[in-house]
Amino acid sequence: MPPSESFAKSAWMLASIAVVVAALYLAKGVLVPLTLAMLLSFLLSPVCDRIERRGLGRIPAVLVTAILGFSLLGLVVWTATVQMTELAPKLPEYQDNVQARLHSVNGYFIAALSKVTRTAEDIGESLPQAEQTEAPLGTRDQPYSVRVLSTPASPLQLLGGAFGTFLEQLGSAGIVILLVVFFLVRREDLRDRFIRLVGTGQVTVTTQMLEDAATRVSRYLAMLFVINATFGIVAGFGLYLIGIPHAILWGILAATLRFVPYVGQFLAAAAPIGLAMAISTGWISPILALGLFVILGLLFGSFLEPWLFGKGTGVSAVAVLVAAVFWTWLWGIAGLLLATPLTVCLLVIGKHVPQLSFLDILLGNEPVFKPERRVYQRLLAADQEEATELVDNDLENKPLVEVYDTLLIPALALAEIDWHRGELDERRHKFILQSLKEMIHERGEGQKQAQAKEGIENEKTRRPHILCVPARDEADEIAGMMLSQLMATGECLVQSCSFSTEARELVDLVESIQPDVVCISATPPAAVMHARHLCTHLRSRFPEVHLVVGLWNAQFDLTKAKIRIGGVATTHVVATLAEAQEQVRLLIQPRLLPSQKQAQPLSGPEVREATHSENTH
Repeated sequence: MPPSESFAKSAWMLASIAVVVAALYLAKGVLVPLTLAMLLSFLLSPVCDRIERRGLGRIPAVLVTAILGFSLLGLVVWTATVQMTELAPKLPEYQDNVQARLHSVNGYFIAALSKVTRTAEDIGESLPQAEQTEAPLGTRDQPYSVRVLSTPASPLQLLGGAFGTFLEQLGSAGIVILLVVFFLVRREDLRDRFIRLVGTGQVTVTTQMLEDAATRVSRYLAMLFVINATFGIVAGFGLYLIGIPHAILWGILAATLRFVPYVGQFLAAAAPIGLAMAISTGWISPILALGLFVILGLLFGSFLEPWLFGKGTGVSAVAVLVAAVFWTWLWGIAGLLLATPLTVCLLVIGKHVPQLSFLDILLGNEPVFKPERRVYQRLLAADQEEATELVDNDLENKPLVEVYDTLLIPALALAEIDWHRGELDERRHKFILQSLKEMIHERGEGQKQAQAKEGIENEKTRRPHILCVPARDEADEIAGMMLSQLMATGECLVQSCSFSTEARELVDLVESIQPDVVCISATPPAAVMHARHLCTHLRSRFPEVHLVVGLWNAQFDLTKAKIRIGGVATTHVVATLAEAQEQVRLLIQPRLLPSQKQAQPLSGPEVREATHSENTH
């Protein structure tokens, strides 16, 4: 894409984002009730479906669901209001007790601060003061001071302001209720219109994605509501047992604030702990209240939520925090409470709607790169340490041959493809190849020591001889190093050649050692062409030698590749190191001693740290 086109596309995207954010901010009076109504409709939709399946019609089922849901919500709000009304007259008394407790704890620090303040004042008084002549009032240097006194508000104005605020909140609640009822009644029609708008030409796929997204969002919101409600009930009951007044209010507050990501439960714990400090003469009640919220936080956050949500909500921790800040800036307290549900909804929609897939990348916690591409990306960034760490982490759960096949071979193939396309400079290419060599050598040291201890090197015993040959370049040699390392378990002699070995020297080497199997290593993108050239050269001189051609990371039909290479009986084509191991073992099986035939297969766990025994350059 030309630079001008790329710049225009980026500018258009930034302008679109700015317009959307501005619309969200300016229209928050409309969008907040609308968003809340959509989330509540997702939450109540499964209940409405169950009631409707009982035999009621759509409208009666919706009315029953709305009455039950909003009656429960109204009961909770009324209970919290009554509790706050009872708590309000006692707040001055509680405030005095808390201040006395804090003064008793921080007396030393207050005394030290007072001493520092007095010292600063003494120093200020001892400094010489400049003589100043005061100008008369009313001049430019000393103008008159003017203060505007507003007329005190009348009782009627105060009542009108309070009544207006109440009417505003009541109106917003009524709008939400009406929207929820409308969404529940007309949910199929709204779904069809959304499909028609988004999925033009792909009705089937869009319908399946939308149904899946709606199911996931409904399940998540239901689980989140149940978890937070349970948290509030348990917290309120525990505070009641401890003896904290108005435990119901603190339970409702804990359930509500837990919608705030990460810090919500800590904010909910602050008020009851402070109240415990105000009403108690000792420290037992505050410590018990603190311990209650700590235990509940660990229980719900570490065990209950992962068990109910599976692997989690799928939202990254950074995305949750950024979303909380963003929605709070846009919509205030309402945005803070809605931040996590909104983020999860956007993530699910991004997973299933192709046009919004960027949301899945921005908000999700799944890796954006496959493991092999991540290793290649780290090597591309000259971060060999992190690339090695990724390989070591994979080795904890997989055998070495699988790690080579799924991580290092694909990473090597990606580097070679980029190199031949001209997208990789020579310095980075050499660094990647050298880093891969070092990783392979490090994982071969353990097997060398194990072979020396066990004494498996026995020159008097005739063992099958395997020769690993690169098809053309250094990348082929590196893949051959992996194969020779994996096969060097003592059952056979393994020897590898350098990519710089000339054709005449290679022929002389094969003629002198007379190997039982020759393994040809070839990496993309020209693996078949290079392997065919070498196979033709070797078959012309040694037609009886078995050739195992490794077309590593092949994404094509191996049968057709074998025909191109030359489909003779002594040529065997494989795509992975594991297949190459198995093929070599089948070929050398007749030459193994009885004790060697009873040995474990080459692909077992004991070859996780294998190494090649010889290396001829």
